[in-house]
Amino acid sequence: MFSTTLRLDDDLGRFLREAAEAHAMSVNGWLAELLRREQAAAARRKLAADWAAYGKDAEAQDVAYAFEAQAEVAAEPRRRSYRARKPK
Repeated sequence: MFSTTLRLDDDLGRFLREAAEAHAMSVNGWLAELLRREQAAAARRKLAADWAAYGKDAEAQDVAYAFEAQAEVAAEPRRRSYRARKPK
């Protein structure tokens, strides 16, 4: 468990107390909630940046290596239905 002391000017401290009360939370709980939201937003930003980098990497997206295997599977005769059977 992490613990810290927060020093705020009176106006900001009052605002923090009022905001926490408006959400029926303690100051500690409200700050923790704000940090969780920021943590989730940071994770979303990182994921978006990673996908953007992947989108720019043509070599990473090259799936030509899989064409031959896919063609082999597609050419095989179907032995049975792919649908799930209904229980009797």
